[in-house]
Amino acid sequence: MSFEDCIAVAAHHISDWDVPSELLPLTLTNEAARLAQLDSDHRGAPAED
Repeated sequence: MSFEDCIAVAAHHISDWDVPSELLPLTLTNEAARLAQLDSDHRGAPAED
């Protein structure tokens, strides 16, 4: 599944979460990356340099 496909799924996932409105864009992007396996845990790279 591509990142763009995962955005809709992630939006559905986080709709039930209690996330402040200021953090919604970051949370949505993070969840979509996790679903698309683009986050650092799946890529084998460190989270920070």
